[in-house]
Amino acid sequence: MTEEPFHVHLDRATAATWDAIYALPFLGALAAGRLEEARFAFFISQDIHYLDAFAGVLRRAAALADDEDTRAFLDSRAESVLRVEQALHGTFAPRLGLDVAAVRAQEPAPVTVAYVDHMRSTAAHGTLGEVIAAVLPCYWVYRRVGERLAPAPPPHELYATWAGAYASPEFGDAVNRQIALLDALAARASNEERTRMLRWFHRSLRYEWMFWDQADRRLAWPVV
Repeated sequence: MTEEPFHVHLDRATAATWDAIYALPFLGALAAGRLEEARFAFFISQDIHYLDAFAGVLRRAAALADDEDTRAFLDSRAESVLRVEQALHGTFAPRLGLDVAAVRAQEPAPVTVAYVDHMRSTAAHGTLGEVIAAVLPCYWVYRRVGERLAPAPPPHELYATWAGAYASPEFGDAVNRQIALLDALAARASNEERTRMLRWFHRSLRYEWMFWDQADRRLAWPVV
């Protein structure tokens, strides 16, 4: 009997967290086109901070790779984050009254800091398999959200444009390559490493829920 791919195991083990993400009020309001733009602006501002760090984590993952193809792929994903995602934000930010330079000069919100610190810690101390497990939820969540919204795009131009970017075949192909890399690394990992891969994947998936919820509540630091 052939062992199931590791991503299938991760998906099944974290099913309750996935369901909680799909049920988030933020995403429900966005899908209906009634999300307050102030909340979406908060989300975009935190995503700018997050993606700046995410690109660095992908570069660290590339440095851990032991073959040129994997290094080149991860470096290309880091470049894509800086190029495509930031261009997308460059389109949204002016529409939302955001100055990207001013956003970067501000301290990130609490969940953003915690999520970024988790990924950077995994990149600094973990194996390549652990790092790929930690970054995969970001890709996978956005792909699934984009696919769920694609049949009936939000009746709001800005939100429909945002959702469409993550339902594109190009983004789907990049996610599939990340999943294939995860499965390949897990296939030669020890049981202990696979356990850590599940732990970091699930932690990142929980942070994804918290990240969206933070935007819905526009969560700030409780004390100055």
